Amino acid sequence: MTTSNVLPTEHSAHTMGTLSVISWTLGPTDDMPATPFLMVYSLGDGLHGAEAGEAELRATLEGMGVPIGGIVVDAGQDRGIGAHLLVEAERAVLTLPFMNAQCQVSADWQEAAYETGHVIVKVPVVPWPDAQPGAPVDEEGLRAFISADDIVKNSGHIAVPVSRIQG
Repeated sequence: MTTSNVLPTEHSAHTMGTLSVISWTLGPTDDMPATPFLMVYSLGDGLHGAEAGEAELRATLEGMGVPIGGIVVDAGQDRGIGAHLLVEAERAVLTLPFMNAQCQVSADWQEAAYETGHVIVKVPVVPWPDAQPGAPVDEEGLRAFISADDIVKNSGHIAVPVSRIQG
């Protein structure tokens, strides 16, 4: 797995720091198809430090109507969230009110996204400085980060419908 660098907006570059995106799937199991995930995370390198970036990201998500540590918000039902996702040619293009990003995804991930019709976007407000953009992230490292109690309690989750190029 690798991460993809996010083009920082003026807002995120100063306060939130570098934002990156990583993809993975969970499953499939006998009962469920594979679930595709994207995670938007900060490196904690904003101009005012990691704590200021965490506070800014938390306030931004809550301002979008995404509770931290709460339920998964459905961006298909609540269009005011402002989350959009285009999946095509093994690339995911994610748009959130505070950022735009492209992330290369596997063929299996893309197939899961098409099959389920949505992707779960996880946004931890706690920085992950160990996962540098473009550098490989092993499965154990990813699993350890996303399942840590602090991360579970301090993440927003959005189910974003998958769009495709009509052709």
